Amino acid sequence: MIADGEKNGTLLLDGRGVKVENYPNGNFIGPTIIDNCDQGMACYDEEIFGPVMCIVRKDTLGEAIEFINKNKWGNGAAIFTRNGHTARKFQSEIEAG
Repeated sequence: MIADGEKNGTLLLDGRGVKVENYPNGNFIGPTIIDNCDQGMACYDEEIFGPVMCIVRKDTLGEAIEFINKNKWGNGAAIFTRNGHTARKFQSEIEAG
């Protein structure tokens, strides 16, 4: 899934290759950040059980609300804005579904 994010998005922090002392054969992933994700990308569409953050950018509040309401998992959503009204509207819209 991270490889797909790297191919189709922008890998900002790569947690692959993490080694944990006393567990040389373990399967571990470190913090990973993938920017410019979208629907259709495995890293966004599939549920990743690890410290992987997928960043999706939308131009308008309406696009962001529509996008997050289409997510089949609904595990999380965040908005970063300088406008408190926009943040409150986003929250109320995603709660309404």
